[in-house]
Amino acid sequence: MFDSDGLAERNLVEGRSCGACNVCCVALTIKDPELQKAQGYRCGHARRDNSCAIYATRPQTCRTFHCGWRLLKWLREPLRPDRSGVLVRISGGKPEPGEAPRLGVVFTLLNKAALKADGLAESVAAAVAAGMPVFLGIPGPPGYTSAQGQINAFLEHAVCTKDKAAVLRILRELRAAGSSGPRTRIGVLS
Repeated sequence: MFDSDGLAERNLVEGRSCGACNVCCVALTIKDPELQKAQGYRCGHARRDNSCAIYATRPQTCRTFHCGWRLLKWLREPLRPDRSGVLVRISGGKPEPGEAPRLGVVFTLLNKAALKADGLAESVAAAVAAGMPVFLGIPGPPGYTSAQGQINAFLEHAVCTKDKAAVLRILRELRAAGSSGPRTRIGVLS
């Protein structure tokens, strides 16, 4: 997504740093020749204090990844992943026939409490209102696939009428549906 010469670093939201957050070191599947892990498992290089034992020599995948909270100014401040239970990622949206690819955003609800995260409804609504492809991700058990689907159509009316309670109700319903879906074991080794 970003080049390795510092483009991502130049586009980070000022004043937002990972600090002690290492949600990406647990929540994401990493398929890199230098590092392989399935979602839901803590990276073997993550220390107890949430720092990285190989930070200076970490793989390029880790060097170039930044969550949406670090990249998107319009995301509410309280949505820092380790505090909110919401991991936001930028994703390539599937274009309509004849359209250029568009960037989308994935809101992964890491736990049930994430539905109560301050700013979740407003941030999801802002992305829907802006016409971005918006996806909801629901992690499976550690080592299994997540459920993920585009949610714009489900939320359009609630967003247009500025009905925050309806946005949250729909997100709750979609999370429940996604939580009970089928899962596949993740094979990380290529």
